Amino acid sequence: MIDRIETERLILRKAEERDLDLIWNRVWRDERLAAMMLWTPTLTREEAEARMARTVAYQRDNYAYFICLKATDEPIGFGGMRKIAPGEWDETGLCIAKAWQGQGYGKESLRALVDLAFLKLGGRIFHAGCFHENLASAATIRSCGFAYVSSHKEVRERDGYEYLCDCYELRR
Repeated sequence: MIDRIETERLILRKAEERDLDLIWNRVWRDERLAAMMLWTPTLTREEAEARMARTVAYQRDNYAYFICLKATDEPIGFGGMRKIAPGEWDETGLCIAKAWQGQGYGKESLRALVDLAFLKLGGRIFHAGCFHENLASAATIRSCGFAYVSSHKEVRERDGYEYLCDCYELRR
């Protein structure tokens, strides 16, 4: 398992207990961010502590990371990927806090995950997806060389929201 990835401006690393307040206040409790994602907003400190414990446990055995500014090592988001077949990887969510959106951090993070899959883990195909109405995410995915494949309806489990998921693919 690769625990740390460095890019020009970011560190993708495993969560640490010291990250709790920053990730909770910047990302997890932001209902506007959660509206375009599958996760549920974390509104109380107790929920945040429980979520951090689940996150640490999950990240231990998965390619899932907090996205941190290299200059300060403070988390500004999270992202990850999973193997779905030999040589085939799927992005499992990428989220950047509102204050850091529009600065290329999402693109830099996605490229880091793609490089991990293709250059270090022998991947040949990488999938990414987003809500159809999430134009910024779609632009980020396309800017990393992904091609649109299809759209299909899905239902978000936490609230029954029906949405159109746009699917993209990158091949090497």
